[in-house]
Amino acid sequence: MKKMKISGKELTWYIIASFFALSGIVLATLSVIGDYLAIPTSDNWIITAQTAVSDFLKIPLDWLAWGMIFLAIGLIIGVISLLYFAKKDIAEKEKAMRRAQRLGAEIVSTEE
Repeated sequence: MKKMKISGKELTWYIIASFFALSGIVLATLSVIGDYLAIPTSDNWIITAQTAVSDFLKIPLDWLAWGMIFLAIGLIIGVISLLYFAKKDIAEKEKAMRRAQRLGAEIVSTEE
């Protein structure tokens, strides 16, 4: 099977999408761990950090909600980039195939 070459632009978009998705998973996991950690709320550093971030941003969302938002953004970026680069690859292959057919037809017509 032929190896596919990935362009720098394509790799960059995949890395950005992976960063958002991984950040979302980490935030959601930390939120769930903080909610179910069996220590008092005053000693729970995850809940303390979560409330500090909520107060600083003045947005009443916990890390689970932020994690889902980042995960959704990462998935949307990933799907859009996959669709874009797949369509681009198909167009390039069709262009090469049409060119090969056109050159093949010209070679046959000049030989006769």
